[in-house]
Amino acid sequence: MTDLSEKLQLGDRGMRVINAPEGMVLDLPAATGPNDGVLVFARTRAELDAHAEPALSAARADRLAWIAYPKAGQLDTDLSRDRLWDALEGRGVRPVRQIAIDGVWSALRFRPA
Repeated sequence: MTDLSEKLQLGDRGMRVINAPEGMVLDLPAATGPNDGVLVFARTRAELDAHAEPALSAARADRLAWIAYPKAGQLDTDLSRDRLWDALEGRGVRPVRQIAIDGVWSALRFRPA
């Protein structure tokens, strides 16, 4: 298991990755079933709005669900941890954990509200 797999709490599950940045190598086991996790990358609020639903659906079903966003000052973005949470508040989920994916990206894990 890779360090990132451990941070994402994958265990023996795979991960469906959505909207990963071009050239990013995550070295995560691929999703093979309905109980695997979901990791969505969103550089902007528009990308969050376009791609978040699979992660939100997984979180509401109490499956492993993460949304990655750029760390402050790393990319041209209108997202931050607080703005991400503000955008998802009232959608049936709550943040429960934050991790660093690398020097540019962080991720929040969501569970049912």
